Amino acid sequence: MMYAKVIVGLNRPEMDKMFDYGVPEGMKVRQGVRVIVPFGSRNSKTEGYVISLSEETDVPEDKVKYIIEVLDEGKPTFTPVLLELAEWMQQRYFCSLNQCLQTIMPAGIRTKSSWSVSLKDFAEEMKLTPKEKLLVDFMGERKNVPLDEVQAEFGGKVVDFLRKMEEKGLLELKQVLHRSEYKKEKRFFSLDTEAPLLEEVRKKIEKDCRLEGQRKILAYLQDGKEATAEELKEKLGVTDSPIKTLLQKGILRERKQAELRKVFDVEDFQRTDAFTPTAEQAAALDAIRSEMEKEEKRPVLLHGVTGSGKTEIYMQIIADVLAKGQQAIVLVPEIALTPLILERFISRFGDAVSVTHSRLSMGERVDQWKKARDGEISVIIGPRSALFLPFQNVGAIIMDEAHENSYVSDITPKYDTKDVAGEAAKKYHALFLMGTATPDLVSYYKSKTGEYLLLELQERTGGGTLPEVFVTDMRKELAEGNRSAFSRELQEAIGENLRKGEQTMLFLNRRGYATFVSCRSCGHGMTCPECEITYTYHAKEHALVCHYCGRRAEVPKICPECGSKYIRYFGTGTQKIEEEARKLFPEARILRMDLDTTMTKHSHEKILETFGKGEADILIGTQMIAKGHDYPNVTLVGIMAADLSLNVDSYTAAETAFRLMTQAAGRAGRRADNGRVFIQTYQPEHYAVKHAAKQDFKGFYEEEILMRQMMGYPPFSSFFSILIVGEEKDAVEIAAQKLAEKLAKADGEEIASILGPVPAALPKFRGEYRYQIIIKAAEEEPLRELVLPAVESMKKDRKSKVRYQISLNPTNIV
Repeated sequence: MMYAKVIVGLNRPEMDKMFDYGVPEGMKVRQGVRVIVPFGSRNSKTEGYVISLSEETDVPEDKVKYIIEVLDEGKPTFTPVLLELAEWMQQRYFCSLNQCLQTIMPAGIRTKSSWSVSLKDFAEEMKLTPKEKLLVDFMGERKNVPLDEVQAEFGGKVVDFLRKMEEKGLLELKQVLHRSEYKKEKRFFSLDTEAPLLEEVRKKIEKDCRLEGQRKILAYLQDGKEATAEELKEKLGVTDSPIKTLLQKGILRERKQAELRKVFDVEDFQRTDAFTPTAEQAAALDAIRSEMEKEEKRPVLLHGVTGSGKTEIYMQIIADVLAKGQQAIVLVPEIALTPLILERFISRFGDAVSVTHSRLSMGERVDQWKKARDGEISVIIGPRSALFLPFQNVGAIIMDEAHENSYVSDITPKYDTKDVAGEAAKKYHALFLMGTATPDLVSYYKSKTGEYLLLELQERTGGGTLPEVFVTDMRKELAEGNRSAFSRELQEAIGENLRKGEQTMLFLNRRGYATFVSCRSCGHGMTCPECEITYTYHAKEHALVCHYCGRRAEVPKICPECGSKYIRYFGTGTQKIEEEARKLFPEARILRMDLDTTMTKHSHEKILETFGKGEADILIGTQMIAKGHDYPNVTLVGIMAADLSLNVDSYTAAETAFRLMTQAAGRAGRRADNGRVFIQTYQPEHYAVKHAAKQDFKGFYEEEILMRQMMGYPPFSSFFSILIVGEEKDAVEIAAQKLAEKLAKADGEEIASILGPVPAALPKFRGEYRYQIIIKAAEEEPLRELVLPAVESMKKDRKSKVRYQISLNPTNIV
């Protein structure tokens, strides 16, 4: 007898443990498969995940429940490495194992359940209670009503009452499982030569010219051929109608064949060979290959200036991995970068490559996951979710633009992809290679202490040099009467570029038209009622949009506070930059690329393709245009408002600002010596601006790491951000205060600094109030031992409607 240890797919903390289920005789169950099991007192059908198998159980024989069904044709959803990784994430990120498994498995395939209420036939003279009669009257002539509809009418607690009615035989609660398999099937048709009606149909179509379509199909398939509907329609010029008629009469047989969707056609890409590496690249490749041969591999930090050929190094390492019969994972931070890097990888490795990201359809994403599971691809490219594809033998995990904050998940589990990728590489015994022009401070510090292997590329491979950078003091521009978002120098440079037929990129780290809308009479700002954060004005839709929850509102014609008509727009966004650029340069062809213009499928590719073909002169965008793009004709970059990143309320603000300025500047002059960059700022003396202008990462690092050491920020300390969240403001405030007191009491040795509780930087989000506690200490492990038990004890209050969200060393503490 075999028993499976199963985690049920319920997001309730008390259910986050293994349950033993018997494996019915003849059923094949493997570690990592999804199953349907009976769960709870009513044995509701519930999805679960087999963590391990055993021949023993502590459950009494008469109490053992059995697996109902194995899903996915018995193929595991989780490899042994992914199960180990989920358990590691559970401990690292203070969440349930079920939440980690849900993160790892592909989105959309989870089995969902719905319930309905079905009335039974009962004698009319049967005496019903007033409440029972009310329910029967509500259902009326309908025999089957969704449970959600009944609960909406009678309240959520009606379920207990329905169960009592079920016991009396008045009704039945029925459960239906809904499975989203996203299968794509190809239909093949052939002639059934033994069909009873075949001769009759043949005689009929010979006499009736209106049945020409049927005649053509029979003639085409008569020699045992098989064809799809598309082939029949294309080759014979018929419609669906004759195919359908012959199928209904049994003249045609239909065969269905599952087909995995393609996300690109390899024939559209011209094959390329590996480049001869430069001396710098060759030295880096030798060092990486040497590290790959070691049993205990160090993570590799490849620090290369923009245009230094990091991608070519990635591809040559992947070629080595594929030669060994292994697989490779290539992580990119932005969907916008995916088509660019994908093109280069397909050209080199053909259909061994695939891609996954959120802009693909759910069916396309699931199919790429299946291809990885079944060994049909060997290289996957995508954002952080690509890390969790079920490859069997990963040889390399490569993280491009490894400094990016988008690698950090902001939903539970709040994991840092860099940490998870490093742990996954250990479990696969694989290389972990991080490439970046602007390493994050913590990673660079680890490379300096020897924890990471540091390799540096300081020369551009295309022959170009780093661009010339000019810093414009916008305070002087304003004092001299220039109220435009464009400095006079930048305006002149754009005009010169247009005359030369060269391209320009303008970067602004804020989408929308204006930062906020307010009344000039009373100062009232238009804010989102759900988040209490200022709306951003979007000119194209003439609407106010909350960039946190997505809520939209009409622009008021009069102030809702004082009734004044003096409503004005303040600040600058990408839409406003675009509008002003069109006025200043009416002859220019202008594109804008931000979240608002890239909502639809393939919109990234279309914008970048248009710009890459030279069909636009100016590309305006947010940070999605600031990295990874390589356009030889871009010789000018304008960084419109460097202060937007400098003034963020975060200990990483200077690092983020330096990085964005450096990355944006790196787009200019990649194939020549004529690149120019204009940094527009109100703080030209700031060390982040000065070092970005010189493209001097090491100089910036020395100043920033000294500041971090003086202030006790990572990597010289660890800290927890604890968010206390709930719908009732008083309850949240009281719980936050109680937790702060509990932490202070537990910190008998005074190892930590406790800041707060205070309203969070985002004090209200989607209708919930948020308080925050920051607790900091020199070392991570003692801090964990202090914080985690205190938070867990607060969670045990079942009556409390307050939730606790914990993050370790977050870069964003909003």
